Amino acid sequence: MGAAEMLSGRYIALARSHTDRVDSLSTGQDPDGASHGGSDTSGLDTALLDQMPEAVVVCSLDAVCVHVNPSLERHLGRPRQELLGRRLWELHPEWTERSFQERFRQVVRTGESAEFERHAEPQDRWFVKRLFRVHERVVLFSRDISAEKKQEATLRALYDEMRRAQRHAAFLAQASEVLASSLEHDLILQRMAHLAVPILGDACSVDLPMPDGQVRRAAAAFSRQEMVAPAQDFQTRYPIRLEDAAGIGKVLRTGVTEFTPDFPAMLAAAQGGSSAYRRDVEALGISAYIIVPLISRGRVLGALTLLNSESRRRYTEADVRLAEDLARRAATSLDNGRLYTEAQEAVRARDSFLSVASHELNTPLTSLMLNIQALRRDMEPRASNGPASPEALSTKVVAVQRQVSRLSSLVRELLDVSRITAGRLRLEREDLDLAALTREVVPRFTEDLARAGCALHLEAGGAATGHWDRLRLEQVLQNLLSNAIKYGRGRPIEVRVGADASRACLSVKDQGVGIPPEGRARLFQRFERLASERHYGGLGLGLWIVKQIVDAMEGRILVESVPGQGSTFIVELPRHPA
Repeated sequence: MGAAEMLSGRYIALARSHTDRVDSLSTGQDPDGASHGGSDTSGLDTALLDQMPEAVVVCSLDAVCVHVNPSLERHLGRPRQELLGRRLWELHPEWTERSFQERFRQVVRTGESAEFERHAEPQDRWFVKRLFRVHERVVLFSRDISAEKKQEATLRALYDEMRRAQRHAAFLAQASEVLASSLEHDLILQRMAHLAVPILGDACSVDLPMPDGQVRRAAAAFSRQEMVAPAQDFQTRYPIRLEDAAGIGKVLRTGVTEFTPDFPAMLAAAQGGSSAYRRDVEALGISAYIIVPLISRGRVLGALTLLNSESRRRYTEADVRLAEDLARRAATSLDNGRLYTEAQEAVRARDSFLSVASHELNTPLTSLMLNIQALRRDMEPRASNGPASPEALSTKVVAVQRQVSRLSSLVRELLDVSRITAGRLRLEREDLDLAALTREVVPRFTEDLARAGCALHLEAGGAATGHWDRLRLEQVLQNLLSNAIKYGRGRPIEVRVGADASRACLSVKDQGVGIPPEGRARLFQRFERLASERHYGGLGLGLWIVKQIVDAMEGRILVESVPGQGSTFIVELPRHPA
């Protein structure tokens, strides 16, 4: 038996007890058979009525009060003398109601008792009332049951909360199973969106911020197929932007939940905005929404949106908490999937790097070994011709030096990776002129430029002084020039150096293969190669090292590129550290 049924049974039992006691008064006998004095002309024991905690009023058949007990005096806040002799309807506003008066007349007419509950809204109090006829009198009992009602409401609320918690726990358990079923981002999110509809809303979507500042809808689910086309059309016409003042864009930007329990009222109260946009929003029929961020390790990974439309259910704070719990689980699953993907990509990058590194190191080593063997043969006396000429020996020595330099450069790049990754990239700053340093470094590439068929044009006339690390700036110049020669083979290269009051600028422009738009985000990543190693050598570390050095000097590196028309790398450095 539920709490409500138990309390109702208790009220009925108490009311019957009062009936038995009052019915016994009509004969002057209590339920145990004892007689009482102090009865009125109808035989009612008014002394006993006066002792009752319930409010009691005795009326004639035409509703004139002939007796009230002290409890009723306290309830009405008026003395007995002001109440006796007046019609019952005149004593309290509640008794002026037609329903009450009809009940009174029915009791007078039929002699059958009537029991009912009344709620006094101004005082928020509940009363159970009992009307019955005893000979030529009608007695009204009124008992305050506010405490019981509040207890009943508390029990009902606790029961509802328990049921809600059970439903939420079951839903979250199911959601956890779904989220753990895969490590593929979009697949998990799509499954989660379908799980949330219709349990949590009529529509559910998940949106993710992208590195280029755009927002991508990764998953969406709807309770009715007819909702799909209008929602997609609305998203096409009004794409989500991270700078939006409200909605999904704001949640992605701030990481704070947005909850609107009455969306039409909020839309009506909103000022400004496009009238066409407002009409389109109203056409979607959204009644309420919850948008919660997907946050893991302090990073906003996405936003979960729950919408109500035709169901017209009311969202509460409990629904918001449930949505946030779901979002936390989804964010953890997303983060795990991302970490797994990154680990897989790191393994692939490592394997690719080891393959490239072995090839890159083996190539100069092989050439070096061949040249050393040739030098040894040329230096041995031969019976017919004698030792090789100094010119022939010099050519082979130059080749050996070139291969040793190449090996040294590769080893230095590998050491730089180790230092940068371990956070041991130290700068030894000094005052120097970037223009003079560039004029000094460029001639070192004369042979490489000639071999690649590239003409180099240098503009570095004026001074561009600053407080930088000479060796690291040389490394930046060398890597950018090597990159331009590698990808701009057979075409001219332009190098410019300039400065203003606060910053110095170095640009290296080639007219080579260029960089596709989808490759820009990966350009400065470690071990990243945008072109096949079969056609272009290197470890895929040069630009990553350049960016790490520029970042360490508090500068920035920009790239401008058109596929098939070349690329321009621009390095901007503050002339003095902050």
